[in-house]
Amino acid sequence: MSTSKKNIVIDLKRNFQEKNSLINRLKDLINSDLSNIDKLRDFKSIRENWIKIGKVQSHLSFGLNNSYKHHIKLFYDYLYLDKGIKEKDQEYNKKIKESILEEANRVKSYGDKLKSYRELLLLIKKWNYLTGPVKGDEEKKMNDRFDSIIQVIKENKKDYLKNRDKHDKKNIEIKKDLVDDFKKLMNDKVEEKNQWIKKINQIEKIKDEFIGMGPIKSSENNELWKEFKSINKEFIKEKNLFFKNLKKTYSDNIKKQINLIEECKKLSELKKIKISDLQDLKKRFKEIKNIPFKRNKENWNIFLNEYNICYSKIDQLKNEKNEKEKEIVKQINRLIDDLKNNFSIEKISTTIDEWAKIQKKNSSKDLLDLIKLLNKEFKNLGLTKNEIESHVLKVKTKLMDDNEKNTEKIKLRKKIQDLSKQISQLENNLNFFKKGSDNKVLDGVYSDIEKLKIQLQKNEKKYTLIK
Repeated sequence: MSTSKKNIVIDLKRNFQEKNSLINRLKDLINSDLSNIDKLRDFKSIRENWIKIGKVQSHLSFGLNNSYKHHIKLFYDYLYLDKGIKEKDQEYNKKIKESILEEANRVKSYGDKLKSYRELLLLIKKWNYLTGPVKGDEEKKMNDRFDSIIQVIKENKKDYLKNRDKHDKKNIEIKKDLVDDFKKLMNDKVEEKNQWIKKINQIEKIKDEFIGMGPIKSSENNELWKEFKSINKEFIKEKNLFFKNLKKTYSDNIKKQINLIEECKKLSELKKIKISDLQDLKKRFKEIKNIPFKRNKENWNIFLNEYNICYSKIDQLKNEKNEKEKEIVKQINRLIDDLKNNFSIEKISTTIDEWAKIQKKNSSKDLLDLIKLLNKEFKNLGLTKNEIESHVLKVKTKLMDDNEKNTEKIKLRKKIQDLSKQISQLENNLNFFKKGSDNKVLDGVYSDIEKLKIQLQKNEKKYTLIK
């Protein structure tokens, strides 16, 4: 017998002894005094070692495997007397089986169906020897899913061996598409770390699928590999450059955040803070990307604190303004009530002087109330409409500030100019009629001119009263 054959026999014997030793460990574990948690830990170790050991003599394999499975079942029967351990172990087994199913689906998509079948055999071994029971009817569902994947991979292998040329042609087209997808992702320029991580994950999926296609007998395959390697080389170069420069980018962006924090602090020191300025700072802060997570969170909390201080100050100033306005309203109401109770033309002047000291606003509700009061009292005194308008305008004028007066004068000047133009136009139109003409149209024109002249006089008088 040759030396190589002797070594094979020795290995088979040693493997048998090691597996038999694991079965004895399993027997002892069932009856040991260890806690269930410790037993479960040792049990997992036994299962992991079992699949690492190679083949045994074929005539011993059947009995050895049956003995191992029998003691596995006995161990589970004993272990599952503890309901808490049973639930945890079943949940653990479910996660292991889900991960194997996910891996099996990935293996199923390989272009190289022979490689797909070889990796399937390893997954079957894990499924049989590394997983245990799963609760309820999930056990059957998961087994059915795995069986269906096994069947597909086996059928794919058979079809691949019969129609290799057809599969190779199809796989070449898939590889071309993958290279095109790789190119598109490389042309998609990104500047942020999260975007780069997303891009890397997408490219890694493409690379795994491309490499997983396996060997293809085609001259095009060599060219595709060259192109793939060239794009991948460029990808690695860009990726390394980005992460190399990321440290400097981090430093620059951290400085930008600190500057915005300082700007926010300065805003909080102002007597009047614009909400738009505050919101602009917040927007600019959020636009800064590529910051280490921990530092970004720390700076954001500092900025947010300063931001809230500014808003608190805005609220405080707003409340103070509201209180001040309430006090003004009270004072104005007292002036109006006093004038109402003791009305006289002479008292109006005194009331308006005091009002002007408190505030000068023509748009307030209080001013409208005052005008109503004046109109009512002036009518009671028997004043004409023109006299009432003159007195009211004098009151309004006294309560106007310089800007309001200028605005009102501009409006009146425009009205005066428009009225003058209309009167001039109508008077010019009269020249087209013969003198002594008896026409009702002429009467209407003269009437319109008269009305416009009255309006003109009123606006001119208003203009002169605004000083």
